Amino acid sequence: MRILSLDTTGPYCTVALCDTAKVLAYKTENIGRGHAERLAPMAAEVLTCAGLISTDVDKLVVCSGPGSFTGTRVAMAFAKGFALPRKLPVVGISALEVRAAHYDPEGRKKIVCVADVRRSELCWSATFKGKLIQAPITQPAEEARRAIAKLSPDIVVEDGIIDGRVLAWLGADLSSDQYPAQPLYSRGPDAKLPGGKLPGSIVPGSIPPK
Repeated sequence: MRILSLDTTGPYCTVALCDTAKVLAYKTENIGRGHAERLAPMAAEVLTCAGLISTDVDKLVVCSGPGSFTGTRVAMAFAKGFALPRKLPVVGISALEVRAAHYDPEGRKKIVCVADVRRSELCWSATFKGKLIQAPITQPAEEARRAIAKLSPDIVVEDGIIDGRVLAWLGADLSSDQYPAQPLYSRGPDAKLPGGKLPGSIVPGSIPPK
């Protein structure tokens, strides 16, 4: 199985092509902005480097956030467009889970991963022995710190880049039904509809419905 992974949630634009045993090609650039313009050329470069073409890809894995609102959607849209002609599976995994797997590849520890989402708030999740014990949640920073301390984690990981190779391997055995490619927003949108209603039914720290 050949897996193409994508991350545009932060300043880095990252594309990795792996099979279940090795890295076939990998490229990451700290571009700040402009992910929409750079992602497709980077994907093409990675495929060329591996000596493959788009139809050689069997699955896509995308980082679902939290991160930049616009950036997160760039990789999502690209992945779904890439997958559509051949109806390939597309898996979405949170940045927090990817970082946990990066720092605890053997799944032996209690890991808390934290993202500073501004406005004095933190979005965080916790895993223990490779299993999610606290789904991503956004809380005021002081409240989050108290909750994290009560868990007595072995490691606390704060922000950090996403390794596209870890993202690919982590998604290799995951189902798109259990891990759908949907953006993980740290909070609901600021814009409101008449009457003060939020567009859709996004809950801070949750994955919005399709």
